Amino acid sequence: MISKRVSNGLQLILLLAGVIPGFTSVAAEIPVSTNSVQEQLWDSRKCVDDDRGKWFREAKFGAFIHFGVYSELGGYYQGKGPYDPAEQIMGLGDRHMVIPWREYQTEVAGAFNPTNFNAREWVSLIKRAGQKYLIVTAKHHDGFAMFRTATTHFNVVDSTPFGRDIIKELSIECRRQGIVFCPYYSLGDWSAAQVMDPRFKDYRDYMFAQLKELMTQYGDIPMIWFDNYWFVDNQWSTDLPHAKDLYTYMRTLNPNVLVNDRCGRGASSMDGDYATPENQLKGSRQSRYFEVVMTDTDDDNWGWVKGATNYRSAAVLIRNLIDCTSKGGNFVLNVGPMANGEFPPEHVALINAIGAWMDVNGEAIYGTSPALECEVASQPDFTCYTTKKDHHIYLHVLTWPAAGEQRIVKIARNDFASAELLDPKLKGLHLTSKLDGNQTVLTLTRPDQIDPYATVIKLTFKSPVEEKTAN
Repeated sequence: MISKRVSNGLQLILLLAGVIPGFTSVAAEIPVSTNSVQEQLWDSRKCVDDDRGKWFREAKFGAFIHFGVYSELGGYYQGKGPYDPAEQIMGLGDRHMVIPWREYQTEVAGAFNPTNFNAREWVSLIKRAGQKYLIVTAKHHDGFAMFRTATTHFNVVDSTPFGRDIIKELSIECRRQGIVFCPYYSLGDWSAAQVMDPRFKDYRDYMFAQLKELMTQYGDIPMIWFDNYWFVDNQWSTDLPHAKDLYTYMRTLNPNVLVNDRCGRGASSMDGDYATPENQLKGSRQSRYFEVVMTDTDDDNWGWVKGATNYRSAAVLIRNLIDCTSKGGNFVLNVGPMANGEFPPEHVALINAIGAWMDVNGEAIYGTSPALECEVASQPDFTCYTTKKDHHIYLHVLTWPAAGEQRIVKIARNDFASAELLDPKLKGLHLTSKLDGNQTVLTLTRPDQIDPYATVIKLTFKSPVEEKTAN
């Protein structure tokens, strides 16, 4: 359940600013934050141990969807391609136009008609995979809104034959199926100068108006996922003042919303509530919470590419999920739906395999934290990650030595009670334990049966395992 709690001090600040629901605001329609409100909110940003981020830390596994007008092309234009990345086919490199803007607006958007799109099917597939939340492109760098908006005609309802609010349908279906819904919004916009309603005096007004629509017309929005860097015509900036301005505005729209680091200076900064490394695993446990986002293909294409054959394997993706969880972060897997509105069959096969593993082993992923009290000797034939929750530590073993060869795991606890294979269908666990001072030393050999992706061993202790914070 998403927390509705706000600290007393922050609640008072927001009340005075007129942004707590149920109280009349005296602020402008798009307020310029006072320094006191802005600094209070900026100083409260985090996602490590607060109630605001509890749902996010427990979820561990999310879905990302890149879907838009670019999906109509599948990475190809006039028989040439694939352009990489496919979702940026309108402008690549130094933002030169691969497709003339007017053609993109009229012909490509005018052909966008994903008649097989079914929000219930999409969300059902996400739920089957064990993904707990969905991030979906409400507006990508091309500036095309995948939602009904009063700010521009350049949106899925008014500029395509499809004529339906895809974001609305997905937000409703996510709530129905218990998936947390989170919109993606590109701060940079290649089309704003041509398409934004003339009543907006500048890009900030236009952007803030769209964000208000997303935050107020699509139910509770517990997280907003910004992307940045692709700025044109001095629309915006990634400096600290702009980051504070944007972060404050989002928190005034919803005090409990999480905002990622791309509200400002990105991964090299401490902006926003958490970090978003892209297509790379973190090498060790981080000092702030992180969420690795990754393409389902072994490249940097987030949108669909016709004929792609380089999909990552289920084994690699399950390992990545375990890796991120064991280091105290989340893992998010992307899909670029096809032009007809369906997920590529290769992606469906992947998430079905991941979902089957999660059905059995999800206990060792959801709501866990890194088991820092475990020491596993690094050996090329024994790959073992660790997580913990309640009275349990979980050993995720991806590779084993030959049958009969022993490997050691040391745990800084002296109240070990029992061990079992988490998957009841697997048999033949070979594990012994002994006390060495205040630590438990486990000796393991390869079980008679192992999981093809990762074999999880559930260790139970007599008292709850305590969280040890990094640094």
